[in-house]
Amino acid sequence: MKVLTRVLTGTTLVTGLFSLVMQSTPAFAANTVQHVLLVSIDGFHAVDLEICVAKGTCPNLEKLTDHGFTYTNASTTKPSDSFPGLLAQITGGTSKSTGVFYDDSYDRKLFAPLCASGPGDEVNLAENTEFNLHSIDGGKSSSLTGLNAGVAIDPNNLPSQKVSGICTPLWPHNFIRTNTVFGVLHKHGFRTAWSDKHPAYDIINGNDPDTQPVNGPGTNVDDFFAPEINSDLSAANISLIHSVGLSSTAPDPTPISGDDFTKTLDGVEWYDGIKVQATLNQINGLDHTGKIGLGTPRLFGMNFQSVSVGQKLKGDGYVDPVATPSAGLANAIKFVDKSIGQMIDALNKRGLAERTVVIVSAKHGQSPIDVSKRKALDDGMVIKGPIGANFAFDIGDDAVLIWLKDNTGGKTAGAVAALNGFAGDTGIGEWLSGPLLKLSYQDPAKDSRTPDIIGIAKIGTIYTGGSKIAEHGGFNEDDTHVALLVAHPDLKERSIDTAVATTQIAPTILKVLGLEPQELEAVRLEDTQVLPGLFRERD
Repeated sequence: MKVLTRVLTGTTLVTGLFSLVMQSTPAFAANTVQHVLLVSIDGFHAVDLEICVAKGTCPNLEKLTDHGFTYTNASTTKPSDSFPGLLAQITGGTSKSTGVFYDDSYDRKLFAPLCASGPGDEVNLAENTEFNLHSIDGGKSSSLTGLNAGVAIDPNNLPSQKVSGICTPLWPHNFIRTNTVFGVLHKHGFRTAWSDKHPAYDIINGNDPDTQPVNGPGTNVDDFFAPEINSDLSAANISLIHSVGLSSTAPDPTPISGDDFTKTLDGVEWYDGIKVQATLNQINGLDHTGKIGLGTPRLFGMNFQSVSVGQKLKGDGYVDPVATPSAGLANAIKFVDKSIGQMIDALNKRGLAERTVVIVSAKHGQSPIDVSKRKALDDGMVIKGPIGANFAFDIGDDAVLIWLKDNTGGKTAGAVAALNGFAGDTGIGEWLSGPLLKLSYQDPAKDSRTPDIIGIAKIGTIYTGGSKIAEHGGFNEDDTHVALLVAHPDLKERSIDTAVATTQIAPTILKVLGLEPQELEAVRLEDTQVLPGLFRERD
């Protein structure tokens, strides 16, 4: 008989009572854990957590580590974009099973909005999908005050498909190929909530054709809140939040004409603070507006953008190659830490701390940490140019995903040869195509979503004409090595250096809540395991 770990109360291990049949049982007392608070701090590396805990600059995160498992060798998805990064945490799968590679990608079978062109077209699921991308409500005030931010999505801006010859919009929740934890919990009658940066995060409802609408926003997330982060940093948007009865935990920022909320730290912290207040309201048993009593959701949480912005803005980021944060980035980390402290305080005041597991991770990292390595390139010139007429689409932040118009008869190999023969610097250290690509993804010759070529960038390469000093989406260490912490008052501090993936968060959430991880389609497809250490094996 073996016991791998004893982690939470109510699980005294009496060896003589163990069955000889190998089994895996949760190390939580019956009915103890009823809620999971999931927090994504975009850009937050494992080293960022290590440094701020060691220096005492994130006291609330440090308290969580005192009663939590810190997974020091956690990796997010490749590519490390926000869409696959979050979907990993809520589906248990990578792009191979979800079919989602980026928030801006390509599908050989889909059409442009209103079937204006195609088949074979760009699939952009960000602020471009809304009625009014300049307004923080996406052009629909009910997206802020109601329970489903997806109402701000204008179906005329969505990618299209033809069904029986009729052009119809494809909603984000139907674009993903698998279900999500929100769908599984909804099926079992549990309430869920999530706050994120675009209404297009409707994708988190998951593909559930038996219950989800095909002609409107998804409904598996009972309280979906998504003020538009790329709306104007204007007095009008600040006033709009106040006028509908919402508030932020951060002071009002200074409006700046021509900028959005990602262009200043004050702006993004105020923006994140709206979602923090929404989460505090949900902890207190209310909807995100704080006006309707619905009970604390079984699974809920939010995404922070402040750290990611602090890593990108010129003059901020890191001051040396060993990840010492600049004053601006340190401020962003401090803001996030304070916000998490407010959430923990609210859980304690409501008597929910003992019944809540808190999971902190990141959709993605950010590269480069060593900003002296930054090199900005124009992917239109160094990627599209060499490929020529057979080029269909690429997305390049600090990696490049490339789709060709025709990938038959050796044309992919020809495109790679053209890229290798380019006289200038493409910024790429390695090309993945053919058998190398199929090791991790579907075969692009058979799958409409999978890129034909993936370029793994040299560290420091950013495809931009702007001033940002870092980006994400790539495959390097700085992109993928993210923080991962699972905390509960009864856990004893433990650092686990076993290699894990953020895909393991999804099955862990279900198991913590007493549900079967195999209900997630991506878990079955990719054989994703729960995070090690939280559950004891016994025989």
